Amino acid sequence: DATYANYREANVAFWRGTVSPLVRKTAAALTGWLGGRFADVRIEPDLDAVPALQPEREALWARLGAASFLTDEERRLLAGVGT
Repeated sequence: DATYANYREANVAFWRGTVSPLVRKTAAALTGWLGGRFADVRIEPDLDAVPALQPEREALWARLGAASFLTDEERRLLAGVGT
């Protein structure tokens, strides 16, 4: 149904364009605030847990899995889970 597709796209756009930047900015501010007392602490959001963004993540892993010329380490780095 086209209405559902439009809603799904709007939801992804909302998460990507509004929520994600605000959460990242807040996490960076909290990390800076805690930095004086806990220098090795870093707060980062886990956007992989957001259901609206799951299809994008699954598509990324599918593309990386199909790229046989990449090493496992390169795949992890491109997926944002590098060491």
